Amino acid sequence: MNYEKTELYFLKRELMREFGETEGEKLFTRSSKLYAELVVTTDYQGSIALEAQLKRLTYPIIAYYKALRAFGYKMEYSLLLVKKVTERAARECAEVLSAQNRKFFAFHAFRRNFKKFCESKFPAAGWSREPAQKEKEKISLRIDRCLYHTITKKFGCPELCGVFCRYEEIAFAGLYPKVVYSGQGFIANGHDYCDFTFSKGEKKDLKN
Repeated sequence: MNYEKTELYFLKRELMREFGETEGEKLFTRSSKLYAELVVTTDYQGSIALEAQLKRLTYPIIAYYKALRAFGYKMEYSLLLVKKVTERAARECAEVLSAQNRKFFAFHAFRRNFKKFCESKFPAAGWSREPAQKEKEKISLRIDRCLYHTITKKFGCPELCGVFCRYEEIAFAGLYPKVVYSGQGFIANGHDYCDFTFSKGEKKDLKN
């Protein structure tokens, strides 16, 4: 499987800079092999959204982390490196969302299309969520089963779950200023469920 088709498309170059050509190549090869194994052994339950989510972000990150650990790097250092690339991917996702903050985009449009947004970001095949509570200027969403929590626990790396939470926080910041995201609690931090809020923000357009 090709990392260049994932949100970590830049991983090989990043590894070369971080570890040098020889070690970087070995790490990338190991990451790619682990990624391919994860992809071909997964039952996607017929969900295109779940398959895309796992292939584009979740599995690339897990495979990279597993490769670092297999090469003997300590957990703290491995997490630091994974956070670095994950946050870069999140910032790029935020830029895409920000670009969609076009002149006629407004909170009411986001509110109207929130079901579609949820089906894309939190597909039922991997997530369990309560019906969104919609108010005039706020949308509340409760997640009872988190894909990131389930999958990282399954593959023996629950410490990675918080990395994915951080990804979402950075990515959703791209909705600002029209939509303001906040998370009041996360399963990764010991809460019984994840509690998200999307509130109406400023009316003015996003300025450079």
